[in-house]
Amino acid sequence: MRKIALFLLIIFSLVRGAPVRAADALPQPEGPVILTITGEIEQTNALGQARFDRAMLEALGTASITTGSVWTDYVQHFEGVPMKAVLDRVGARGTSMIASALNDYKISIPFSDLKYSPLLAMKADGRVLALRDRGPLWIVYPRDDYDELHHTLYESRWVWQLNRLHIER
Repeated sequence: MRKIALFLLIIFSLVRGAPVRAADALPQPEGPVILTITGEIEQTNALGQARFDRAMLEALGTASITTGSVWTDYVQHFEGVPMKAVLDRVGARGTSMIASALNDYKISIPFSDLKYSPLLAMKADGRVLALRDRGPLWIVYPRDDYDELHHTLYESRWVWQLNRLHIER
């Protein structure tokens, strides 16, 4: 019976010209919430919010960046989740996002920055990022791969202790 209902929903959506949403419902976090996304999103698991624990983020797939930064005098190896994967998972529909940190630092990041494949880093040099290490999430850009990322404009977007993203049109 469920298959028939799903089939009919798909046919009805195609006839009306509406897109079929293939994404599964966003599960509830089982561990401590480390990232909350609000604003122009399609998938939520709380009233107007998409809340993620570490395991939920890791389940989206991980990537790494090896790069230097203005905060260290050596190259670091960062591991985490591509920002694009997180935004895709919640169905983010916007042109920019406000990234907020635990210390109330906020900055607007345009979606055009996704061309650089920024990472929501959860590890640096193999160690889980704790609060004292700029964690649990740190927005990291592949600074050494693009000359234009060696600018204070982009350096200000390396938000450490990230805990919120608000998607704006």
